[in-house]
Amino acid sequence: MEEEVKGLGDYLNILWRRKYWVIIPAVLLAIATVVVVFSLPATYKSQGTILIESQEIPNDLVRSTVTSYADQRIEVIKQRLMTTSRVMDMVRKYDLYRAERQKTAATSGIVDLFKSNVSVDLVQANVTDPVSGRAKRASIAFTVSFMDKSPQKAQQVANELVTEFLNENVKARTDRAAETKDFLKEEGDKFQAKVRELEKQIAEFKDRYSGSLPELLQYNLSMIQRLGDEQSTNQNEILLLKDQITTLSLQLSTIPMYLPLGVTATSANEPNTSEVRLEQLRIEYSTLLSKYEPTHPDVVRVKRQIDALEKELGVTGNDAQIIQAELDQAKTELNTLSEKYADNHPDIKAQKNKIAGLEKRLENADSQPAETTSSSERLNPAYVQLKSKIDSTENEVSRLRVRQEEIKTKLAEFERRVSETYQVQRAYDELTRDHENTVAKYRELRAKQLQAELAQNLESENKGESFTLIEPPAVPTKSEKPNRPKLLVLGLGASVGAGLGLALLVEMFFGGVRGYTQVTHIVGKSPLVVIPIITTTRELARRKTLRNRWIIIAILLVIASVIAVHFYVMNLEVLWYRLMRKVSLL
Repeated sequence: MEEEVKGLGDYLNILWRRKYWVIIPAVLLAIATVVVVFSLPATYKSQGTILIESQEIPNDLVRSTVTSYADQRIEVIKQRLMTTSRVMDMVRKYDLYRAERQKTAATSGIVDLFKSNVSVDLVQANVTDPVSGRAKRASIAFTVSFMDKSPQKAQQVANELVTEFLNENVKARTDRAAETKDFLKEEGDKFQAKVRELEKQIAEFKDRYSGSLPELLQYNLSMIQRLGDEQSTNQNEILLLKDQITTLSLQLSTIPMYLPLGVTATSANEPNTSEVRLEQLRIEYSTLLSKYEPTHPDVVRVKRQIDALEKELGVTGNDAQIIQAELDQAKTELNTLSEKYADNHPDIKAQKNKIAGLEKRLENADSQPAETTSSSERLNPAYVQLKSKIDSTENEVSRLRVRQEEIKTKLAEFERRVSETYQVQRAYDELTRDHENTVAKYRELRAKQLQAELAQNLESENKGESFTLIEPPAVPTKSEKPNRPKLLVLGLGASVGAGLGLALLVEMFFGGVRGYTQVTHIVGKSPLVVIPIITTTRELARRKTLRNRWIIIAILLVIASVIAVHFYVMNLEVLWYRLMRKVSLL
């Protein structure tokens, strides 16, 4: 059997035949829709607009401590405001959701309901980046809104939220600047203490290695060079003085110390060999006595030779006079040395011992019989002069030797400093490098601290990036929800659709066989005759009456719709002007 395919005419016949299944449900549903739509409670929305203003002072002069984007800060502020405690404070303050709060003591549902009625929307626009010069999307403002069944409460809560956004932004920026300044100050203080500690370590290091510091290396090297030169010069001078002493000693050996009896000073320069030998022995004797005891074999031997020569020359020696002369000379030398050295100097001590020994010998000699002739009459002036010159030369040699010892000691000290410098330099360089780096970091932190203080002043005086309220929340004059026109259109459309669907469903289950086509399709042959529906006069009158009724109902519905639009949707004059403007734009 060939499947039956219905055309548009078939569907129109079905709708006409089942017109009451379409009209009645559609009308009932439309009425229900109108009732439901206009019975829904109205929700009002109050909204404020806040402008995001950039920093007044250029960033090149004063850089703000707040570097996050405005979108991020707005979201952070929103999260701070949407905490349970703050939400419940506002709910209690404005007496929101009284019925819900009376039903349950739990706050989570109230908080969620409050959050669902709060909306923060960003307003973005195409701007030009001043750095790169490229166009980009940036947030220039944002809106804060709140919805409630009461327009006054919606405005009050929205105004509260806008105020909180403004205050939180100022508070967050000021706190951030203060925290940044305090952090930099704390870090700067730490580095300041570290700099002081390093300076103390450097001072202690310099005290410990005061002579071996790297900056004294050239000085130490120059001192080594100068002391070395002085040491060489002194050594050469000592050799020259020794040669001079040798020469003078040879000359002295040819001059008698005392003039013989009856010889005047003018002939003292012409002594004979025995007299010279006698003087030499006397000098040798005096020298030995300064070293050994009188019973020493050498002392006894020289004394015996002196006695023999004195007997041979017919002169009588007087030891007291000789010792006295040596004692006077030794005291003179001691005075000379005392002017140069301290009392604990080895030469001073040696000279004092020599004087003590001569004084002891002088006491022993005074107890022996002596020749009555005065020594001043017998001392040879040439001998005394030459002997003084030898003594002064020997003193100079002694001084030079002492100086040589001093130079040797100093030279060793400076060499030790130079060798130690290379070992000290590494630790010293590490200390100075740490000190320089720490000082540089400390100065950097102090400079940043000053910048942070300027940034704090910038934020406290509201000269940085700020939020400015350009449109405060107002009391709404129309509801935000529900959208009654849309709901009406959707409801009416659904009503008609439900009627059509119900008519088609009834036709599908209780349709039967109707019309020439279906009979031909079922029987397989065309009917012999087709008798059309014969309409009587009564039926025509009833149709006319029914049509008039439907026309009246349609007119009444149109009038009711116009009245409903005027009072619940939009003023008809406004609607008319809007329509005329739309038409003029076409």
